[in-house]
Amino acid sequence: MDTAFQTLALKLGIQLPERFSALLDLAHSGTGAMRSVEDLFWLDAEEAEREIDEWLNPEDQQGRTFLPFANNGSGEPWCFVQLETGMAGITQALHYGQLTSLAHTDISSWVASQYIGLATDVTRLSHQKDVGMALMHEGQSLHPVLLPADCALLADLFSRPCVALAFKDGPRSLPRTVNAFISREEEKALLQRLEQPAPIEFAVLRDWMR
Repeated sequence: MDTAFQTLALKLGIQLPERFSALLDLAHSGTGAMRSVEDLFWLDAEEAEREIDEWLNPEDQQGRTFLPFANNGSGEPWCFVQLETGMAGITQALHYGQLTSLAHTDISSWVASQYIGLATDVTRLSHQKDVGMALMHEGQSLHPVLLPADCALLADLFSRPCVALAFKDGPRSLPRTVNAFISREEEKALLQRLEQPAPIEFAVLRDWMR
């Protein structure tokens, strides 16, 4: 694993699982890990430590310890989190006191869920000659991170025909036509298979915010 991240994890008292360490290695290898997933930006260890100092300091988090590893465009970091009970997994620390959900206890299911979301709209990737083949290769590059069942799921997903489907960004949005491998309904069903049935929820706040 990246030495700087390993040092940071040790400082936090976190023992990182092997597959999560493998993802960090791929993310910082320069090979473009998960490059097709929209709104996912890898953090280096220095950026991760700054997120911890500014927001995710363990002293403020009621026994929870966060190691941020990626951001979205709104600055809400994806984190490896270890709870006070010892339970650990992947979550996104949300702003404004919104409830954060620990839906994935393994990095493999989190990675697979990102590609399931992508499969509902690949229109922006349509410049590629064979989107399905490109995404299958991308999934294969993540084999050190994925469990066999999740590898098989992604291989099946992107071996399907890419077709035009109706897509709504939200319940009140107008439908638009996109290129996709699955519908929003199938996305929901697949995500339910990957997520914890009763995920733990909590707000990520500094003490002065409570």
